[in-house]
Amino acid sequence: MKNIRRNRFSLILLPCVLAGMFLSGSCLPLRCHAEDAAVPPLTQATVETQTLALLDQYLKDFQDPNTGVLYLGRFSTRSKWTSPADVKAKLPHPWGYGSRIEDTCLHSGQMLVALLEAQQAHPNPRFAQEARKLFQALRYIYESCDTPGLVPRGPHPDDRTAYYDDSSMDQHTTFIVSLAMYSQSPLASDADKAFIRQTLNEIGQRMEKYDWSIKRADGKTQSHVGFTWKQMKTNGVTILLPAVYALYKGTGNPHWLEAYVKFGNEKEGKRWQLFRPGPDTQINKHPIYANQNCIRLGAFYRLLDDDAPEKQWTRDLLRKFAEIQLERDFPSPFMRRFIDEETIQSVAKKMNWGGADIHGTTAAWELYDNDAISKLRSRERGLATLAHVRFPLGGYHMVVASGQEDLIQQHQAALWKMLNTIDLSEIEGGETNYLFSVVSLQLYAYLWNSEQDSP
Repeated sequence: MKNIRRNRFSLILLPCVLAGMFLSGSCLPLRCHAEDAAVPPLTQATVETQTLALLDQYLKDFQDPNTGVLYLGRFSTRSKWTSPADVKAKLPHPWGYGSRIEDTCLHSGQMLVALLEAQQAHPNPRFAQEARKLFQALRYIYESCDTPGLVPRGPHPDDRTAYYDDSSMDQHTTFIVSLAMYSQSPLASDADKAFIRQTLNEIGQRMEKYDWSIKRADGKTQSHVGFTWKQMKTNGVTILLPAVYALYKGTGNPHWLEAYVKFGNEKEGKRWQLFRPGPDTQINKHPIYANQNCIRLGAFYRLLDDDAPEKQWTRDLLRKFAEIQLERDFPSPFMRRFIDEETIQSVAKKMNWGGADIHGTTAAWELYDNDAISKLRSRERGLATLAHVRFPLGGYHMVVASGQEDLIQQHQAALWKMLNTIDLSEIEGGETNYLFSVVSLQLYAYLWNSEQDSP
């Protein structure tokens, strides 16, 4: 099992052979335009312009123009992706990491949530258009699988029957919360809402059948990231409670509300005790993917009634998660399991870390140096890009998603510079590209919501 995990993370973490994070095969350096042109002032108008520009480029590069599905590789490169035959053979691995089709629900769902937030804050016809298209893309993904209640990875753009049934927690929960949010949007038609009710009931029933764990299509084999959501830990309660409540909001089925209340009351309300931030609050061990949880919690926050006590608890937890992420070291002990120490030490020296680690999001971005990165070997360049672009971007994402004015004010200038100075055309995979658009959309929503909240 240890070797399998190492293989998975070598795909994700190492340059030029990635599952879709870093640089193109030629390993060209990222171009930073900070010296070429001044960063425009941060206003509602400039954020809208940059958000639309990022969205345009991202969708042009990574979206299937026919189905609307978002993939991890530029769509023009799909001839180099894992073939439909290999996908059907469950290669690479049963879960498909490196195939470029493994996170379609994650990317499409998170983009839909961000578009809905922006559209609600200040409507724009382009946001509405793309949100409708992404809803249809999620429907296309779900209906590609012949197992009711299973959210697949994929499908392959050249063969709808080629997908991975080894799904995951993040695929399922993102699908659930994004559809629940869409059901509450004026963009959703009656037919859309009927599909959402049926689909979310199917997913909930299948999850319930397997004790809130994810099984592959055979109903026996647990998925790679299919662990039970009922675990009494911060990670478990921030998955289970938002997902079950979203099932209720998306279906109107009182069964899911009853389940939500029951789960919250079990063991004298222990889940809600764990949900509220405190000294024992834990964050995802992976410093690159910790920000994924804030999409789920942000959707939960918006789905809750204004007078629900959980709303303030969620807001407090989003802040706590952001604060923890801002202070994290990179690479963490977790990531050191998958990156050789020689590469880490070499990058640390050449990028002037001043030690064996970078301490915090702010330092990681301040140490970004395009010229220094361009001189690194390919393996080092991938790690440096992780350290100085993707790691701080995740932290800033969590800051914006928190909705906390003081945190956002403290970090928005750095985030705004990042959104305007990194040349995404040099980053091959969709993971970083889509996150730039998501963060920009959420910054847009924050700025408009702040104006509405002002006295």
